[in-house]
Amino acid sequence: MKNPIQMIKQCFEKDEPYFVLRGQDRCALAAIEAYYDAVKERVKDPYFIEEIEEIMKDFRAYLEEEERTKIPD
Repeated sequence: MKNPIQMIKQCFEKDEPYFVLRGQDRCALAAIEAYYDAVKERVKDPYFIEEIEEIMKDFRAYLEEEERTKIPD
């Protein structure tokens, strides 16, 4: 995955909107799963699809430790 800090900086410089999801957000995995479904329908690059799958795995693993998660701020 690209450097997220660099990506946010580029968005900020271009006045482009961006959206950040954190592992502690109990709603994040559902959002990523919906994004993954959209990507599978529209993107042909298997590497990009694999990156999203890895992100989902990371968020699932993090959410298994519920004491670390909460409703978003």
